[in-house]
Amino acid sequence: MRNIFKKKTSKSEEIKEEFSIGNYDFCFDFEKSKIEISGNKIIDLTIKSDESTFDQLCEKDDFEFSYGIYSPEFYAREIDLGKKGQIRINEKNQNDYETALYFMEHNDLNINLSLHTSWILIVGWTKISGKEYPITIRMKR
Repeated sequence: MRNIFKKKTSKSEEIKEEFSIGNYDFCFDFEKSKIEISGNKIIDLTIKSDESTFDQLCEKDDFEFSYGIYSPEFYAREIDLGKKGQIRINEKNQNDYETALYFMEHNDLNINLSLHTSWILIVGWTKISGKEYPITIRMKR
């Protein structure tokens, strides 16, 4: 009988850092990113993707964002995540928060944003040029 309650974890199942939009991982530019957090309040979370990774993607014929001039950047500022350390931002409350994905323009988000002891997690959707894409940002604090 298989034990469904005991999950084995392997190195390949560990959480990995990523900054992905659709099927593309843009990686991070850690030197240009800014993480300023106090408790469960985000003061300034500016996560910039890696320019060289973006340039390499632009060289591929099938890269759908090759018309972009700069690599993507996520930002969130002055957001209190409360006791749970998480918030959902969508079309109903997005005007209450300073958050967006800047990628050729400021793109609205429909995301779950959460802070964990050693991780920042942002998962959801964004629209770029009218088309909806999944967005995932997993970054160590």
